[in-house]
Amino acid sequence: MRRIIDIRALSVALVMALALSGCALASDLRLPSGIVYPSITPAADTAGDRTVSHSFRFEGTNRTVTLDVDESVYLGAKAATKSVVRFRGARADDWLESYYPAFIWEEHQDEFFSDLLSAMRSIRAAEQLDVDRYAELLTVFVQSLPYHTDPVDLEPKFPIETFAETAGDCDDKALLLAGLLAREGYDVAIMLFDAEQHVALGLRVDSPGYRGTGYAFVETTAPGLIGMVPDALDGGIELLSAPHVFPVDGGTTRYGADDQVDVILAGLAVASERAEASSREVERADTELRALGVRVEAEADRLDELRSAGKTAEYNAAVPGYNALVAEFNRLAEQRNTVADEHNGWVDLQRFVADNLDDRPAVYRYVTANVR
Repeated sequence: MRRIIDIRALSVALVMALALSGCALASDLRLPSGIVYPSITPAADTAGDRTVSHSFRFEGTNRTVTLDVDESVYLGAKAATKSVVRFRGARADDWLESYYPAFIWEEHQDEFFSDLLSAMRSIRAAEQLDVDRYAELLTVFVQSLPYHTDPVDLEPKFPIETFAETAGDCDDKALLLAGLLAREGYDVAIMLFDAEQHVALGLRVDSPGYRGTGYAFVETTAPGLIGMVPDALDGGIELLSAPHVFPVDGGTTRYGADDQVDVILAGLAVASERAEASSREVERADTELRALGVRVEAEADRLDELRSAGKTAEYNAAVPGYNALVAEFNRLAEQRNTVADEHNGWVDLQRFVADNLDDRPAVYRYVTANVR
């Protein structure tokens, strides 16, 4: 997580004048107008490819993607200026909507995206994935890349850099996923949370979406279903602000499984509530059982003393009371164990979801079968 664009303090180079020394400015010379966005100039005198392989799990099966990345394009991307140059005549906010798309659509990355998507389409064909599961495949792939923040370089990476280095932070990974989804015809947007210094992806849905944006929230820095918003980001930061939404000119395909994700999230909420409530019941039962156990042991000791002293009548008179205490202890223990089993079931559901975030259909089946 890091801030890339501060809407309140724009980090762009503004060219307003030419510094001239010893000469006059011709009357017909004009400063350029407009905006220059980040772009890639392939590194000269660099040939060959770097082979990059990354393994990840999707729908319970391990997958591996291996690509030959053009070294000259990668090095050119790495060396590129990532800020915007805004010339005289361009208004202060003109660059905002096109800044992130400039990274996504930079033409020197076309071959890289074509090769990567070819590998993804092979998985789609083999698994007969529909548009929702295919979007999930691309999402899980990007989420599986390690999250890494460069403490020195605070600017976004081009997607080819993120893949070649098999790591990135929030904006790096969001740009890579946006590039994949947009090229496959999905309607996507970059979500910038300026106050929290965080970037996420939005994927168009038919429902109101995240905070009424029309897009499902997609966290790229960690595993998560499309539409699942993390309780907190790295460092315990909560997403409280409304995001700035920057659409990416991709296509019109929408994510249609958000209703199932809503069911899953509702089931998780029920599981969390019931696990907490049952945990409290188990704790209360354990307290009662400990106290009752002390009474049972004391009564057992008293019976032993009566028997040892030969006080048969008193012993026989005390036995029914002892048996009643034991019966009560066993009844409470059985109730306690029933509640504990219920608690474990809710915890198992939460664990199953957490362990299978790469497999939305399986999670949906599990949740609907276990939440009533």
